[in-house]
Amino acid sequence: MSEYLAKEQDGIELLYRGDGLDGVAFEKIEQYNKYCEELGLSHIANEALISKDFNIPQHYKELDVEEFVYSKLEGRDSAEAVKARVEMELAIYKERGLFPILQLLVYIVDTMRKHNLVWGVGRGSSVSSYVLYILGVHKVDSYKYNLDIKEFLK
Repeated sequence: MSEYLAKEQDGIELLYRGDGLDGVAFEKIEQYNKYCEELGLSHIANEALISKDFNIPQHYKELDVEEFVYSKLEGRDSAEAVKARVEMELAIYKERGLFPILQLLVYIVDTMRKHNLVWGVGRGSSVSSYVLYILGVHKVDSYKYNLDIKEFLK
């Protein structure tokens, strides 16, 4: 199965937030669909209904996210605690299959810089991600302000 398919826990989080499951493809849906029949709810698909293959230059799709993030750390505070924070966040992104999103964000930030476009300082829970700070997505140093990455993942 594709690493981009949602896991059961992702679906549970969406439901608790009140979000719909339309367009979300799951790895294992048999149990959920079994209960759907009992409750008279609509089944969900087990194959992607939307493409997760972003229309970005190939070299961004092939970008080694971990290597790129660590290269951005050079010249910054290289304390062990900072490295541990980056390692922990990257593990979370990887576990959730979010590296393609990070590749897309690198492309967007590069494009905005190339065209001298201005973007915001940071917004919402995304500022709790130190990796996004390193990538230039926002300007809030979540390590410095001790922001918990779990706020971003809610």
